[in-house]
Amino acid sequence: MTRMTMTDADILGTNIDVEAPKGKAKAAPVGLPETIKIILEENDSIPPTGLFVGHNGRGYLIRPGETVNIPSGVKEILDHAITSAPQIDPSTRRVIGYRDRQKYPYRVVG
Repeated sequence: MTRMTMTDADILGTNIDVEAPKGKAKAAPVGLPETIKIILEENDSIPPTGLFVGHNGRGYLIRPGETVNIPSGVKEILDHAITSAPQIDPSTRRVIGYRDRQKYPYRVVG
């Protein structure tokens, strides 16, 4: 009686001797993420040293008024950072509601 043992390759399968399908594009090489050039506007919420933003385990220090290249994921973080600003009735000078606005406005440079 022969006893069969299963190896990890038997359980998971292997692709060593399988040819790649013809006509399909190869995956893009793993490298640096796509970057966007922005200028962060001056803001009272930003400390004098700059705005620290963390994305995928990396930290980015963005100083207002300086052109910087940031990954598109950091731009998404800036896009979703909103704050509520009060709307004031000019005649009664009372708050009549709130509107959302960007907390850290920026400009995209060329």
